Amino acid sequence: MDINDVVWSFLIVFMLHNFEEILTIEKWFKNTFPTIRNQIPTLVKKELEKEEKITSGQFSIAVCVLFIISSVLILLTVIQGYYFLFIGLNIFFALNIFTHPIQSIFLKKYVPGLWTTILLIIPYNVLVFYQLYIHDFLQAKTIISAFFITILLIPALLFSHKIAKKWG
Repeated sequence: MDINDVVWSFLIVFMLHNFEEILTIEKWFKNTFPTIRNQIPTLVKKELEKEEKITSGQFSIAVCVLFIISSVLILLTVIQGYYFLFIGLNIFFALNIFTHPIQSIFLKKYVPGLWTTILLIIPYNVLVFYQLYIHDFLQAKTIISAFFITILLIPALLFSHKIAKKWG
């Protein structure tokens, strides 16, 4: 399998996952969040309360911003061979492997993005890391550079939500 096909397919997995969240987030905050509010640790509850009024349209804007950033990183990866960009992006996105299932188990409820995490993101990441391994991209220098990209994506995520609130 060509590694660049795996890299490009990131955008498909990313959008399918976010479509699930776009379609469910508004209803989840309206119907489920009030029933579980008291089960959530205070720090997490404060963060969720900031997003409680988010609409599907606003969330779509945040996803669009992240999609553009992801597309640029993937384009640079494929054209220039900077695989650390893709690895960093994928590590950032792969955190869903832990967050959605753990949230769902803790709350004993469905959380937006759970099904695509289980059915798409986990299998995709098995394929990604297998392909990165067989193409010898999992070297210390590449992984260290990738972690810097992962860290730089945190402000991008916060920025995307700020834009969404402003424009949405």
